[in-house]
Amino acid sequence: MRFFKFVIFAAAYQIDVVKLLRIKNMAFAIICASFVGTSFGNNMFSDSYPLTKGDHSRTFEGGNVTEKNGVKVLDLHGTWKEMGRQYGYLVASCLQDIYQNFLLPKIESGSDTIVNVHGISEMLYSKYPARLKQLIDGMAETSGLTLQQLKLVNAVEYSAAVFNCSAMAAWGPYASGNLVYGRNYDAPGFQELFKDIVIVVYHPSDGALATATIGYAGEIYAVNAMNEKGLFLELNNGMPSAGTEILFDRLASTTELLTMLMDAESLEYADAFFHTVRGFASYIIGIADAQEARSYEWCAQGVARADNAAPDGLMVMTNHYVSDSWNFPAITDEESWASFTRRKDMMAMAEKYKGHIDVAQMQQIMQTPMSEHGPKHTATVYQLVYEPKTMHLWMHIEGANDWQEVDMHSFMKQ
Repeated sequence: MRFFKFVIFAAAYQIDVVKLLRIKNMAFAIICASFVGTSFGNNMFSDSYPLTKGDHSRTFEGGNVTEKNGVKVLDLHGTWKEMGRQYGYLVASCLQDIYQNFLLPKIESGSDTIVNVHGISEMLYSKYPARLKQLIDGMAETSGLTLQQLKLVNAVEYSAAVFNCSAMAAWGPYASGNLVYGRNYDAPGFQELFKDIVIVVYHPSDGALATATIGYAGEIYAVNAMNEKGLFLELNNGMPSAGTEILFDRLASTTELLTMLMDAESLEYADAFFHTVRGFASYIIGIADAQEARSYEWCAQGVARADNAAPDGLMVMTNHYVSDSWNFPAITDEESWASFTRRKDMMAMAEKYKGHIDVAQMQQIMQTPMSEHGPKHTATVYQLVYEPKTMHLWMHIEGANDWQEVDMHSFMKQ
C-alpha cells in the first residue's frame, strides 16, 4: 500500500494566491456506510438522552445537542454568528479534545504528516465565504478555543496519511424498495476520534436550505452531507487516479460542496455545479436523491460522470476513476489501497443480492470485511446508510455503538 506524505509549507499561505502549487506525494486528507438500534429525532429529546461527559448544556441560545449510544446531533438555528456560538458551546468538549489530545501532540512532536497543517488551515480559512467565517468566529467566543486553534481543528483531516473509503447506492432493479446509499469512512489513525463525530444540522436564517454534515466536530465543510430537499452526498479520495496536484488559487472543493447543498433543490442543480466549478484536488463524489445516484470524478483537470460504469440501478465508488474519458496513467491495486478489488467485490455482492437490497442488506454489505470480499477495512472509523426518500440515516461508529437510526427529516423540516 502506497502512503503519500504530507508536504505543504506553512509559509505557502503567505505567497501569491494565484500561484499554482504542485503537491507531490501527499495524502489529501479529505476523503474518501436488519434495522438495528434506536430511532431518535428532534421531537424526542428528553433527559434519557445524556450528553457526552464534558458538554456544557443541552440547549444554548436557540441551539441544542443530543446523544444516543454515541451518535450526537447538534441542531443549530439563527444567523451564522449565532449558530457558531451555539456550536462552540454545545460541543466544546469535542472541539477541545481534537485540538488538545489529537492535534497538539502531533504538532509539538513535529510529525511529518501534520507539521505543516498550520499553513493549509490558514489557506482554507482565508478563502472561506463570509458566512462560514462568521460561524467560526462565533465558535471562538464560546468553545474555549481561540480562532487560530479552531482553524487547526477545521483542518484536522489534512493531518492524515491516507483515506481509502468505499460507497454503494442501489435503486430500481437492485433495490427491494427505496433507493439506499451505503458509505464506509476509512481513515488510519483516526479511530481515537470516534467520540468527536457529530451530525451538525444548520438552519440558517438567511434563507439557505437546511443542511446537515457528518464528520468530526469543527469541520466546516462537507465530507458527508444532506439537505432538506433529500439530496445526499459523500466524497472519496481520487488521488490514486488523478494525482496529487492541488490548485490553491481555487476555492476549497469541500467548502464548495457544503455551500452548494445549501442552494441545491435537485440533482440537476448539482450537475450544473460540477460542470461549472472545477475541483482543487482529486475526488470521487457520490450524490443521490430519492430516484437515482450519480458519481462524479471531479479533479483539477475537469469532471466526468462515472455512474454509467455500473448497471442501471447500481453505483459503486472506491478510490480509482472508472470513466473512459480520462487519459491518466494506469494504476494498480497496490497504488490505490486495493481499490480495484474492493469495487469488484462490492459489485459481485450487489449482483448476489440484486432485487433485495434494503437498509438491512446494505448494512450487511458495508460491514463485510475485505477478507470476506467486502469493503470494510481495518481502518474503518464509521459507516453510514441513508435513505433519501424517508430522510432516515443509520450510523455505525466503530467501537462506540451498533447501528443507530436518526430521523433526519424531523431535524431538517423545522
